[in-house]
Amino acid sequence: MCHVYAIRLAVVLSLVVGAAQVGLAQLRLPSGWQIEAGISSHVSGYSGDIGHRGSYGVLSDTQWHLVQAGGGMSLRAQQRGKRLGWNLDLRRIRIQGADSASNNAIAFVRNLHFQNAMTEVSATADWPIVRFGGQLGEWNLTHHFRAMAGLALLHHAPMAQVDIHNLSYEALNELGLNTPGQWHDLRALRTEGVDYAQWVMTAPIGLSYTLSAHSGSGKPWHLTLTGLWRFTQTDQLDDIGSQYSDPWKMSPLGLALSSQSNPDDMPPCAEAPNISTYQYQQGLASERQAIRGNAQTNDCYWTLGLKVAKSLTASSTNVFHRKRFRGQKVENKR
Repeated sequence: MCHVYAIRLAVVLSLVVGAAQVGLAQLRLPSGWQIEAGISSHVSGYSGDIGHRGSYGVLSDTQWHLVQAGGGMSLRAQQRGKRLGWNLDLRRIRIQGADSASNNAIAFVRNLHFQNAMTEVSATADWPIVRFGGQLGEWNLTHHFRAMAGLALLHHAPMAQVDIHNLSYEALNELGLNTPGQWHDLRALRTEGVDYAQWVMTAPIGLSYTLSAHSGSGKPWHLTLTGLWRFTQTDQLDDIGSQYSDPWKMSPLGLALSSQSNPDDMPPCAEAPNISTYQYQQGLASERQAIRGNAQTNDCYWTLGLKVAKSLTASSTNVFHRKRFRGQKVENKR
């Protein structure tokens, strides 16, 4: 299976590079720019209202066994003689979380979960921190460590299933509102009684390492390892944001997905939380309703990816320092 995946990856890369070369030839971009195109694969995770309660901040809250794989395409441009590089990336990113995998008893009884298949279009700038070169046989090698930051536009759509132990599970199946294993669009069901946008702005920031290699062509291949963290202005990547909503303002399916706490999933401890604390309480003022999520923090997500790219325009072979000696080399002074 590995060799089949490698063949598919090579075919996709050749198509991307070929299409980019044709496009550049037609666009006739100004000379003096180094352009590269490539494809990437990554793993991704999130930090939000579902997760572990670690003592090292957002990274220790990530449920690492639930990280997801994704892929994307990218273009990078850098003007010759300049250090700043510009990146345009299109990525398919998947995140998920489950209270059933949490190490926190209160979250475990809440019993919520989600998955979110997201599309991200990002524009970032990179700046070299360290760069040096070398040679391996006929191959000229260069190494770049860069800092990256920019902006991205994210489309997201959180989804969830009705738990088989949910008190409404059988009734929803009989009404034809659910089938076993079906995933439902949480945004459309308004599980917290609020509307939120499918498109949001994010701010990627991170580091990358690139190994570039060529054997005299002047158009090197690039292998880049990139880690990016995204700060967002939404608390709804997991569809959990604030308080439990009035059940009379949502559909039966929305109500079932809003509160999935049930007796069969109670933890085996003497002081288990009461299920009523995970439901809307009739007669209470809105500000006193049970808390469903932390409204004081926004959701974040990250990717750790590997990109393979090919330069479409020739680059200078000496990009690290000016030659100190420009005259003819002297082999023997005597």
